Amino acid sequence: MNFVELTDEEFSKFERKQACGNFFQSAERAELRRKMGWNVFLLGVKDEAKVVVGCLLMERGGEALVQLGPIMDFSNTKLIKFWIKSVVDFAKTHNFISLEVFPPALLAIRDCKGEVVKSLDGAKLEGIFSEAGFSYMGRTVELENKANRWMAIKNLRDFKNMDEVRASYKKNVRNKLRKISPELEVYELKEKSEIPLLAEAVDQSNHKNGVVSRYLSYYEWMWDAWGENTRFIVARRKEDKAVVAGRILIYHPNEVVSFISGTTQRYKKLNGMTYLQDWLLDDCLKRGVKRANFYGIDGDFSDNNKLLEFKSGFGVDIEEYVGGFRLILQPGKYRFNQTKKAGMKALRGVRNFVRDGAKKIAKRKTHIVRKVDAGS
Repeated sequence: MNFVELTDEEFSKFERKQACGNFFQSAERAELRRKMGWNVFLLGVKDEAKVVVGCLLMERGGEALVQLGPIMDFSNTKLIKFWIKSVVDFAKTHNFISLEVFPPALLAIRDCKGEVVKSLDGAKLEGIFSEAGFSYMGRTVELENKANRWMAIKNLRDFKNMDEVRASYKKNVRNKLRKISPELEVYELKEKSEIPLLAEAVDQSNHKNGVVSRYLSYYEWMWDAWGENTRFIVARRKEDKAVVAGRILIYHPNEVVSFISGTTQRYKKLNGMTYLQDWLLDDCLKRGVKRANFYGIDGDFSDNNKLLEFKSGFGVDIEEYVGGFRLILQPGKYRFNQTKKAGMKALRGVRNFVRDGAKKIAKRKTHIVRKVDAGS
């Protein structure tokens, strides 16, 4: 076996045919991350001329990351060990500071209450990485931006039509749909110049949830990278075409992923996300897509998990992945980087606090002026 760098074409041809292939590990993702300033490597293992492992590894500032990869047969212990040794040697050769790997390996499939429906053995994989010097980053419950450990999945393989699909929803979801469906419609963006329509809804949701939004260019790069394999859609009011909610979908041979979404706060009572979720499942049936990935959640099954509550309303399964493994190659530089990141995060927090305060003051002044004008 040989550890090699693959061309985009070689990598894509292999990845898209594998059972654990996913949009994180795709040639399109590689293109997007290059535009974002990452160094991207498409690494593989060949058994003679046949590709048996594919991996999108990206690096910036000396810190390397593999999201939901590598793509390989995780029942082949010999192959796993060969890949780990090879990728560590590669990291050392390129003077990386650290290497984090989040394999696409399941620990369990759970129901919406957290009860295990199917359990898989992750101990062997943890042991293999441990032997190679990696530390296990833990069975976390938090929503992880690098590679989610918890995902909400709607399997459609046993459904014949939308009546059956909707019968699997919770009663309150069906009631919402009956109420809002006459008022809403879905519009698919046709030109890149229309992206701000969707981005505004996403930005408003991010601001409400304390999340820093992407620049508009990020959405434009996604549009270019995935091409016909992405759809930018919005739910809008039939009455005046006002945008209620928006969503970016990514179509992969194994699934469709609801990747980015948001709601215009003015119209949040119209439940645009519920409408788009139902529309997506209808679209999946029409296209013959058997798996809809509603993307990440917290692995917290208490009554306070609002995101889980929303997604579980559609009768989903919860997939729990093994999580991340970290190898620190240059401890001193790694500690310096972490301290620097913590400082930058704190500075962003101060800037956001000042910005939000200024907005509140400006809003209050506007309210006072309007009140004076109304009374004069």
